[in-house]
Amino acid sequence: MLAWLEESSTLEELASSMIQNGFFDHEPLIVRTTAKADEYIVVEGNRRFSTIQILLQTDAAKAADLEFDFDTEPTQPQLDALREVPCVIVSSDEEVRKFLGYRHIGGIKTWSAEAKARYLETEVENAATGGSANPFKDVGKRVGTNALGVRGPYLALKTLKVARDELGLTGPAKVVLRERFGVWNRLLNSAEVRSFIGLGDALDYATIQDRLRHLDRENLAIVLDDMVPPAGSRIALLQDSRDVTTYGRVLAHDAARETLLTSRDLDLAAQVADGSTLPQKLRNIIKSLELIVRNIDSYEIGAEEVESAASVFNTARSLNALVKDRLDGED
Repeated sequence: MLAWLEESSTLEELASSMIQNGFFDHEPLIVRTTAKADEYIVVEGNRRFSTIQILLQTDAAKAADLEFDFDTEPTQPQLDALREVPCVIVSSDEEVRKFLGYRHIGGIKTWSAEAKARYLETEVENAATGGSANPFKDVGKRVGTNALGVRGPYLALKTLKVARDELGLTGPAKVVLRERFGVWNRLLNSAEVRSFIGLGDALDYATIQDRLRHLDRENLAIVLDDMVPPAGSRIALLQDSRDVTTYGRVLAHDAARETLLTSRDLDLAAQVADGSTLPQKLRNIIKSLELIVRNIDSYEIGAEEVESAASVFNTARSLNALVKDRLDGED
């Protein structure tokens, strides 16, 4: 654990701050008692505690072969000042959960979206098991938010867990959980997306559990795949949370959804979903082309640009012929 924290966190910067400024008394470690006398588990402040261990070269730091490389080594008085640091002692897991929930969700030191969801999931399940009539509301009161602020992350995490553990969508579910959870959480705020994957507008705890057992596996797989970069690419189809509204409209429109599946182009599918007439669509295209023409001197021109312009020209000729043929046929 110590080696992992040293590798994954910026402990050396923290160490430099501690050497220069000491340990800030207003940020005590939170430790929980154990069955053994004089033994404690650090539940809040593990980065700071790990930094001190490496600075003081405790047995754990020596065993992991960890040390900081400073231009100027800390003095003995600077190290001695870190041998005792302030701690708040708690005696039960319930105390720990209440403190961490308020601090990291309703307080000033928020967790990542995924970490917040994991904590809320545990609290909601505990509240439901304890007989709460509205676990989302009860947990929200305890951590300084409302029922919606609890239900959203809970639902996002539970849906991914069902996809991963029960529906055989392990690969994409793991990627979304690990790398895209914030966007996924935002995505499930869309009524169209929830409807598409079978969640609907479930609000209470019991209804949500029922909907989770009846998710649409095929549609859920489509949405998860749209959030994961395809092989050989680093860009997913649904790249940004700002596209969620557009994506939801596309899923709710049969022709637009089919366009998205075949073209893998969200902008193109959105044009189908917006319901514009053919003249409106063509006017928008003309405006875009006119803008390019006016600013042609600002572009670098090479073989690719010439080929693309020719493709636009040929497509426009084909469209012109098709429209005329349709008109002649109707006459």
